[in-house]
Amino acid sequence: MSDPDLDGLPLLDGEIMLELREVMEDEFADLLQNFLDDLPLQFERLQRAADQNDADQLYQIGHKFKSSCGSLGALRLAELVQRLEQAGRSRQMDAAGRWLAQARTVAAETLAAVRDQLI
Repeated sequence: MSDPDLDGLPLLDGEIMLELREVMEDEFADLLQNFLDDLPLQFERLQRAADQNDADQLYQIGHKFKSSCGSLGALRLAELVQRLEQAGRSRQMDAAGRWLAQARTVAAETLAAVRDQLI
């Protein structure tokens, strides 16, 4: 199942990565490591909200997490998390499971791409 809107987005935006590397300098690796450490925690929180059918929590967690992904340049993951956020906001919890599963797949790819930036 192809999603042109999603497929057109990079896992990591090279320009954002370059800018972050220049601005953060020695702290760039710490920023990436913090993202890597935080990612599983955010997915646990999203999963819990979905399991509990808690649309408000799904929206709130998704909103914050989307910003984090976008700031780092993880644009494809940010888009999927935005879809989770919108599912929570519109109380369409039946869609949350689908977006969460897709986001987990993209998150795994994103983790590998972020780890490559640490080398």
